Amino acid sequence: MSADYVRTVRSASLVFGNTEPLQDDPAEGYHESSKLYPSFAARQTRGRLLDTHLGLRVSSLRSVKRSSHLPAVTLPEPALPSAPFGDVIEARRSERAFADAPLQLSDVAALLHAAYGTTHELDVGAPGLGPQLRTVPSGGALFPLEVYVLPWRVDELPRALYHFDPLRRVLERLRQGEFEEDVRAATVYDDVALGCGALFVVSAMFWRTRFKYGLRGYRFALLECGHLVQNLLLAATALDLAAVPLGGFYDRRVDELLGIDGVNESALYAVATGVRSGGDG
Repeated sequence: MSADYVRTVRSASLVFGNTEPLQDDPAEGYHESSKLYPSFAARQTRGRLLDTHLGLRVSSLRSVKRSSHLPAVTLPEPALPSAPFGDVIEARRSERAFADAPLQLSDVAALLHAAYGTTHELDVGAPGLGPQLRTVPSGGALFPLEVYVLPWRVDELPRALYHFDPLRRVLERLRQGEFEEDVRAATVYDDVALGCGALFVVSAMFWRTRFKYGLRGYRFALLECGHLVQNLLLAATALDLAAVPLGGFYDRRVDELLGIDGVNESALYAVATGVRSGGDG
């Protein structure tokens, strides 16, 4: 064994800690628990119930939180520019600097539609009974995610905490307020989260997918969140906007800001978006 190898291993342990995981390592334990095996896959998932129980099947189609009693802002028809997909992929960058110019409400509508908007109804042989499919793949078409918006600088959209209802294509105004101090206390990157034009926060309602897929459903929710955020980032690039995903936040504080319990529903990811200032990261 070379001296260089030994020095590298020792240096790695200083940076990453003990390279051997603990016997009760939570990440390893979860990953093992959420694996599927042919011998007991049927016991791990309950998808068959949806095929035999009409009530459950109908309930699973209502895959969105809804607060119809709250004021809502109707979003304009989403419009994304015609841009070669290869060009958009090559141009995407994480940009942390934003101009002072405001976003347009049409920008927010396009970003939300690209992220999690509805596209068509699944054909189940009876019009109106199929789920409204979205711009991202979802295990069992259960769509466990929710999207919240904090607009700091958006024309025609007053500052408040909003929730996106993709089936009605509206932003429900959950609470009026400024919320800067709440965001400052809840994120590691407050300069980015507050300097953008709009902050999008994605949460998951885990039992919306876990009731069918068990622990595997938690994996599906995380994967779907990645699909959603990538769509949002690519849409921002196509619109010539700056955007950067944010994973550095204090979960409990973000959950409290959104008014969710952190157990049945909890924040997973955030994206800061705004008018480009030219600073790449």
